[in-house]
Amino acid sequence: MNNSRYCNWGIFGPGRIARKFAEGLKSLPDARLYAVSSRSEKRAEAFRREFGFEKAYGSYDQMLADPLLDVVYIATTNNLHFEHTIMCLEAGKAVLCEKPFALNCAQVEQMIALAQRKKVFLMEALCSRFMPSMLALKSQIDGDIIGKPVMLQCDFGFVSPFDPQNRVYSPELGGGSVPDIGIYPVFTALYLFGYPVEIHVASIPCPTGTDWTTAVIFKHTDGEISMLSSSFQALLNNEARVYGEKGCLKLHRLFSKTDRLSFIDNQDRQTLLTSEMTGNGYNYEAAEVMRCLNLGLTESPAMSHRFSMDLILLIDIITKKAFK
Repeated sequence: MNNSRYCNWGIFGPGRIARKFAEGLKSLPDARLYAVSSRSEKRAEAFRREFGFEKAYGSYDQMLADPLLDVVYIATTNNLHFEHTIMCLEAGKAVLCEKPFALNCAQVEQMIALAQRKKVFLMEALCSRFMPSMLALKSQIDGDIIGKPVMLQCDFGFVSPFDPQNRVYSPELGGGSVPDIGIYPVFTALYLFGYPVEIHVASIPCPTGTDWTTAVIFKHTDGEISMLSSSFQALLNNEARVYGEKGCLKLHRLFSKTDRLSFIDNQDRQTLLTSEMTGNGYNYEAAEVMRCLNLGLTESPAMSHRFSMDLILLIDIITKKAFK
């Protein structure tokens, strides 16, 4: 990083998710809101003024040429994640790239290979991995509060009126419920129980050729079953429940970012297990990046390249099974 005690953050793409991330950065004393770039200088400047960034660029290349820039958060549309990550890595800038890491496994392989060759930090931005409630869920499972885990039920769905121009329905922009929001349930299953040994998929396609609603069943190495679903057609529970012999652990709505974790015993008595949370949640993944950079690491042990490869491979497999 630069010689300052601060980490100078830059953002590619001042859109909705970038706004949340910038707000999260504000809660980190060692994070400096340094630069934002967009193909539209007007949009970049408006974002800079709103959140207090120091610089705005109307060109990604111009921002990458800034010698004081330490790390780039890539918040552009899914189809641009690969291109923009490669740009940053070639420029020697550390990268935190929003999920999904890229459109497919082949692209992620190239991103990781370049990061390793250049010895530049690269991590997928999946904020759920660092949320205190998700960490507490894993800790409680490992602590045997529910006994042997038997089943995970996890879903993410809301109603998004069909519009072929909307990015979530556009194949060209990397749309579809599985890569866009189904990645959260798939991540949860992979994080809790590891890579599955069986994968079953049923899906409802939408007219543009992406998936509208998809249901997935995983069977894992130790016999656990994960029942996962995502949808742009229906408002689902948006919860994660892990069932075991002694009861159930529930991440409340919206499970991917909630601060509420409960234990429900076999007599249906519910105990709220609180997890202390600061900021808006996006600060935790940013803090992990800065921790790794300060240690001179090129990947996060908590969100490793191998984990991201396994995750995108599962997304690839699910998508192919959905449309076979």
